[in-house]
Amino acid sequence: MTGGACGGKTTTIEAVKKDLGDRVIVVPEVASQLIRPLEKGGVGIPGVDIEWSQEWQDELQQQILVKQLNDENISISEAEMFEGPSIVLCDRGVLDGAVYMSGGLEEFLEKFHLEYSACISRYDAIIHLNSLAVDDPEKFIEFFKSNSARHRQVDKAALLDKAIFEVWKGHQNHLRVASTEEMEEKIELVLSEIRKELGRVNAELGG
Repeated sequence: MTGGACGGKTTTIEAVKKDLGDRVIVVPEVASQLIRPLEKGGVGIPGVDIEWSQEWQDELQQQILVKQLNDENISISEAEMFEGPSIVLCDRGVLDGAVYMSGGLEEFLEKFHLEYSACISRYDAIIHLNSLAVDDPEKFIEFFKSNSARHRQVDKAALLDKAIFEVWKGHQNHLRVASTEEMEEKIELVLSEIRKELGRVNAELGG
């Protein structure tokens, strides 16, 4: 599950876990685990305790990639222990990091010695939750009323959402879920897609 800022990923993942139960194994977003103050064992927060640079960003993406692959592999092994159907639900995928590289997807794959086909084949489906910056810019701005640069933020967030969508467009099961008036409606759309995917995989396995 991926997408830009204020797309409702966290809320949606929690709802999926609640609806489908213990057979949903969530791989948490790695970046949020790493981007913490240095004094708390994180890689630092740009503009707070370190100065941002593209070199720092590239090193961060490498750390994210290593941990993401490891966390996903552990979760897949855990899922394989279930006798019935199970879901490994990832909060972002390995290719998300490409949008933060100055050279984009091409540089990301080359720098970290990755094959695009191998990256997308790790996932049965990619569910892209649109950022509010794309579907409802005014509502997005409401989240940043105290920030004088909020108008620049909405444009940047919309571009980032587009870039994330683009890096995954080669996946044959690439789904886009637009923002809706009520978050519950968006969640139900996601749940519907996941149930369909479960049904498809189960049918392939002869279940």
